[in-house]
Amino acid sequence: MSVSFYVQNKKKFLGYEPVLNVETALSLLDKELYSYNTGNIDINDLLLSPVSNYQCLLIGDGKDSSRGFELFYDNKDKYYSVRVFTPSSREDWLLALEYIKALAKKFDSKIISETGEEYTAENIDKFDYERDILYGIEVISSRVKGDEPTLYSIFGINRVVSFNQEMIDKIENSDSPIDTFSNMVKEIQYLDAYSANQRFFKNKEDGRIRGAYTLTQNIRTILPYKPSVEFENSDIVKNEDIAFWDIGLVTIDGDENDKDSYNVAAYLNYDDFIKNLPENKYRFIDASYIMVEPLNREELLGLVK
Repeated sequence: MSVSFYVQNKKKFLGYEPVLNVETALSLLDKELYSYNTGNIDINDLLLSPVSNYQCLLIGDGKDSSRGFELFYDNKDKYYSVRVFTPSSREDWLLALEYIKALAKKFDSKIISETGEEYTAENIDKFDYERDILYGIEVISSRVKGDEPTLYSIFGINRVVSFNQEMIDKIENSDSPIDTFSNMVKEIQYLDAYSANQRFFKNKEDGRIRGAYTLTQNIRTILPYKPSVEFENSDIVKNEDIAFWDIGLVTIDGDENDKDSYNVAAYLNYDDFIKNLPENKYRFIDASYIMVEPLNREELLGLVK
């Protein structure tokens, strides 16, 4: 779910203005903006290339953005599109509307919403974004509190947020559901912790696939309480394909700045890892993920029982 706005590129005598490069696109506002979904692209190559080189750019400000907004350029019809996720935080919306206004001013263009409504740089601030946030919260609520309750997850700029009934009740019963939702998602994005990546390995002998995580000595880490294939990997493997999950316990033997000092001391079945993890060493950050406090060498190896 999302809401999109379109700003036409400015026409010239024999065509249109050149497409903004990423550096210019990130400099439209008088604040520092970042792009979050560019993978391993060299930063210099990224900044100097046109926005149209990418399917979309996820943009946020690195301090208040929770989900950010997407920017892309349509080469065929010559317009910029800004897409805001439903629901997004109040801060996401305010930043997106400010950015849309800057685009409209730069190209002296109207702003067209996906429903065909016209706005200008002077009145786009009047867009009723609160209605979209409340609608999104209602959709999440209907999923987690419906006849067949289930968890509901949304993407943030740094990590996924998974909702359950307890979290939705907290939002809906607050004085300001919008601000409670916004603060809840934002807090999770900026936790001072490393989000562990899931990896997959296929046994050459029997073809079984194992899912794996790692937990490293002295590093605060966010991990799933019950692992499953995350959406970003769902195109390469399915939950039913995974024979088992485990976790590698990584110790540091020497200089922590030397990659050769890091060694997998043991592998542990993931369920056993959760059972052996002391309750005072982790807390839930949402309905699906836990934040594990830094474990020293003895504490880490003590998980192997």
